Amino acid sequence: MSTESNQPRTVALSTTLQFAQLTVLCIAVATAAISIGGRNAELAQATTQITELRSIVADLARILGSQSTTDATHSAQIAAIDRRLDKLERRE
Repeated sequence: MSTESNQPRTVALSTTLQFAQLTVLCIAVATAAISIGGRNAELAQATTQITELRSIVADLARILGSQSTTDATHSAQIAAIDRRLDKLERRE
């Protein structure tokens, strides 16, 4: 009789262990899904920041090109004024 009374106990223990394994597996799958979701969110944020940075760099390049043109124009204007001053100084 002792084997018959242990059999339901063994089945109950086996069922409990299977349920515990299933629970751990579900937690592992959920953790992996959350981890992947977090990485996807980080990648999306990095992509957004890179796009914004690309726009800023393009604006800076345009400004630098414009400034170079303006500097060249100013240099030409200063050279013209310098020539005019030299002419005035020679006249005096």
